[in-house]
Amino acid sequence: MDVQAVILAAVAALVSVVILALVERWWVHRTIKRIMASITGDGGGQAKEPPRLIPKSLCVVQLSDTGVSCAHPEGKIETVEWDDLQRVEVLTTDEGPFAPDVFWILHGSRSGCVIPQGATGERELLERLQALPGFRNEAVIKAMSSAVHQRFLCWEKGVRA
Repeated sequence: MDVQAVILAAVAALVSVVILALVERWWVHRTIKRIMASITGDGGGQAKEPPRLIPKSLCVVQLSDTGVSCAHPEGKIETVEWDDLQRVEVLTTDEGPFAPDVFWILHGSRSGCVIPQGATGERELLERLQALPGFRNEAVIKAMSSAVHQRFLCWEKGVRA
């Protein structure tokens, strides 16, 4: 085989690779545009504004010596006093990642409090809950890896792990 034929074959292979890369890039870009258009409802005209989700961080958890409260962005405030707290659960749903899908549920005998994961003050809440006698961290770990509708009991008054 002569040198010219080898060089010609190498150039042809290189050109083919470049063309395939350009076609792939075009195809990916086109597919992304089509997916975005289907999400925003844009049929080729003016793009609609996507629905806005309320960030979970707009829920604000406040801890005190007497209890915990969660102020929701729509104005609702839920409160549970520490001496009334009966049970702590984590609720997971299959609605994520575009909707809140993990919630802390604090059950009291007179009131209750539902707090979405990601709420402002959630870290401090978890630290306070972990100080409860018999709090089950393994239930929290299992909950955080769940992608189905399920409840995980983390603590119950009078029950030691």
